[in-house]
Amino acid sequence: MIYKPYQSILFSTECKITRKIRRTEINFNLYECGKYDCKIALMNCTFPLEKLGAEQLPILLLNKKPGNDWRIPFKINRICRNNRIDIVHTHSWGTLIEGVMGAKMAGVPVLVHSEYGTFPSEWKYRLVEKTFWSLTNRLVVVSGDLKKRIRQSIQFPPDRLRIIYNSVDETKFFPSHSLRVQFRRVFGFSQKDFIVGTIGRFHEVKNHEMLLRAAAKLIHNGHDLQVVLVSKGQREQVLRDLSASLGIANRLHFLGFQLDINLIMNGLDVFALTSFSEGCSTVLLEAMFCEKAIVATNVGGNPELIADRYTGLLVGSNDHEQLAQKILFLKKNQDVRNDLGKNARRIAFEKFRLNKMVKAYEELYSYEYKKCLVFGTYNKTD
Repeated sequence: MIYKPYQSILFSTECKITRKIRRTEINFNLYECGKYDCKIALMNCTFPLEKLGAEQLPILLLNKKPGNDWRIPFKINRICRNNRIDIVHTHSWGTLIEGVMGAKMAGVPVLVHSEYGTFPSEWKYRLVEKTFWSLTNRLVVVSGDLKKRIRQSIQFPPDRLRIIYNSVDETKFFPSHSLRVQFRRVFGFSQKDFIVGTIGRFHEVKNHEMLLRAAAKLIHNGHDLQVVLVSKGQREQVLRDLSASLGIANRLHFLGFQLDINLIMNGLDVFALTSFSEGCSTVLLEAMFCEKAIVATNVGGNPELIADRYTGLLVGSNDHEQLAQKILFLKKNQDVRNDLGKNARRIAFEKFRLNKMVKAYEELYSYEYKKCLVFGTYNKTD
């Protein structure tokens, strides 16, 4: 029996928001190392595939219909069979059921699933989720907090869980004074403006309202600052209406969807993350690599990234009063901002570089694949 010297991997994921573009970095790195024949199957894509690097890595668009689309498992089954896929890696609830069903129909020996911070709250959906998780070889979570929540709320076996933190390509995120100047020139800010910003989808869980209320308190108390929101979505009008009611519409700037996050980060004085819940925030890591002073809510995996008063400042969930105090403190203390940023970048380099995550996934794939060979659960030949 002859086995291939490398494994063929299919990554099944959704593609709707910026962080999922960046998630393909691991796929590119595995692809380029020569050990893996990688392909990405996207449920949907709302922007040109070339922005994902489709010229470098095979990207297959499944064109999933809204809701449950019975065609998708059969499409994944066909892809797996035609490409002799050895490993299927699905991401989040949106690809779990279809990905696992398609892989099982095709007899794929290794199934890995990743969760990133949120999962269904209704018991019937959790039961379905747990059932399909149990059909995978390994469930990857991106923080210790998420592992704890899954163990407690879904009673999933801890030995089937593996923590692999998200990471950032350090060559793409770095502090740059020239980029700071460029950002402010391009988007019409003064070089003297104090800018607080956040990057993330306009969804209730991100709690952008907390930042707007904190900014309003500071502005009405006579403190000069500008607020930047980078994203787009249906809730944009809700946030515009809130800013108008708070009297800060002229200080709030919607920059829409942006691909050059390094440029945006370098233009900010403070990066704020006000989510109700987080797994392992990629955008928080990007801010750390860009040497930003960070204020984040003390929720989910955030305290696993941010050491309070060393690599950033942590505040209570939905506590806009405390957030306002921390922003004002940072505004008045540039030396503290600089120290927090430098510490954050140093820790990010030590713990969250892209090659560390890629190595962890490579070891996981190799272990699960070899285990199938040893225990005789895989008999595919060339």
